[in-house]
Amino acid sequence: MQTAPLPSNEEQRLARLRGLGVLDTLPQKAFDDISALAQVICGTPVALITLIDRDRQWFKSRVGVDVSETPREVAFCSHAILDPDHVMVVEDMSQDMRFQCNPLVTGPTNVRFYAGAPIVTSDGFALGTVCVIDQMARTLHSVQLDALSRLSALVATLLEHERARQIEARRCANEAQQAHEELTAMAAAGLDLQAYIDADGVYRHVNQTYLNYIGATRGEVIGMAVKDRLGEATYNNMVGSKMARAMAGETVIYQRVSHFKVAGPRHMEIALLPVRGADGKVSGVVMRGRDIQELKNKERQLGETIVQLEKKTLEQERFIHILSHDLREPINAINNFTSLLEADHLDELSPDARRYLGFVRAGGQHMACLLDSLLKFVRLDRHSLDSGPVDLAALVGEVGGELGDALVKTQGELQCDPLPTVQADPSLLRIALQNLVANGLVFARPGVAPRVRISATREQGFDQIHVHDNGLGIAPEHQASIFDMFKRLHPRKTHAGSGLGLPICRRIAALHGGHLSVQSVPGEGSRFTLHLPVPHGTPSRGAS
Repeated sequence: MQTAPLPSNEEQRLARLRGLGVLDTLPQKAFDDISALAQVICGTPVALITLIDRDRQWFKSRVGVDVSETPREVAFCSHAILDPDHVMVVEDMSQDMRFQCNPLVTGPTNVRFYAGAPIVTSDGFALGTVCVIDQMARTLHSVQLDALSRLSALVATLLEHERARQIEARRCANEAQQAHEELTAMAAAGLDLQAYIDADGVYRHVNQTYLNYIGATRGEVIGMAVKDRLGEATYNNMVGSKMARAMAGETVIYQRVSHFKVAGPRHMEIALLPVRGADGKVSGVVMRGRDIQELKNKERQLGETIVQLEKKTLEQERFIHILSHDLREPINAINNFTSLLEADHLDELSPDARRYLGFVRAGGQHMACLLDSLLKFVRLDRHSLDSGPVDLAALVGEVGGELGDALVKTQGELQCDPLPTVQADPSLLRIALQNLVANGLVFARPGVAPRVRISATREQGFDQIHVHDNGLGIAPEHQASIFDMFKRLHPRKTHAGSGLGLPICRRIAALHGGHLSVQSVPGEGSRFTLHLPVPHGTPSRGAS
């Protein structure tokens, strides 16, 4: 049996998984419904939602399996999460060298078929899979595999939403608890409704908060039976059985919506606490009612917020479609026809008309550049981070090749110190370095050939990639604002650009869990630094 190697980002992946607070939680219908859908779609007897912990594979939902977890070393899903972008399919596990000796294959379970779609978070961590299993070798149609991928994406979204709900609920609960602890010390002004009910079910004590809610005097309540006070129907349907359990010695806590004469309908958390006499027998029950209406309101608001976030995601998709198609078509038309006019009819135009045509051509080109930059920016949030070892020296060489025309045009020079291998998404890191190097070429001092130098250091858990230039520099009062969208410090006539290059670089750094900083001296140049987190367990390295 081949044990799956650990992912390169294992410690960060485990931290992300545990940060969701989902491990060892109770079953939830939404996840169970997804497992049932996977089973029906793929026609297998077993369907699971698995999460890979440090030493185990735990099932958030399961169909056709009795156990709740298995050792990680025998888990098929430990192999599936190594390739987050694809569904892992093993049509006959007895023929696959990785699993031929696996006890789940050779033992009583007699597993033969497996297909698992990785559950990948928005920041690129593979936490587990939505998988299906059969005791017979088989194949799946591409439509079934696509459905499995979509279900795994839905699980990732549900996990994020559930975590957000838990955080908000915990925050609200902590606030309510703190307020309760502070106020219960003041008996006369306590927020909880409190009453003592004797073994015969008769009120013997109530506090002022209780009286304020029900709009009654102490004399109107003390000595009255609970059944008479609440009404027989309410008592029998909602309270009686719980009161009987408390009178039998059990602490009972439950929630209900109570309709008070003064306070109106309120969501209450009711605690029935048995009181025992010297002989150990229950002599009565303390009823403590906590008003949690505001907490429930906040939970509802959280649910509405999640719905709004999903709506905004759809709006962003529509916005990207408009940018990609509806706006690009007229811009391309403008640029194409101005090129045709210039090529075929320039000699027929008056000097003023030529000048106007130049304005139109420059404006169209700027709009195309701005549209491309804007699309890059809004698409960053949709990019699934594919982080891995990146040979920084090789990547800088590629960037230099792509900017060859700009280097020749500006008579510029791109220099490199010895550069290390860093952990990053190579496509995103290339975009960031292209923007930073291009800025160093564009914002050169008059009469001074631009020189851009790239170096790297490792400090305080971050790989720091420095891009130095000898250009105009940035005044201290502007250094904080240059990362704002569309922020420009120089007229477009002298320095072209969209004003989105640095915001894109900053967003790329943030997607990696890092940040972008700048140091600059006007008239001498600037140094932009990408701070990228070093993977856990990576040896320290000095300046390079």
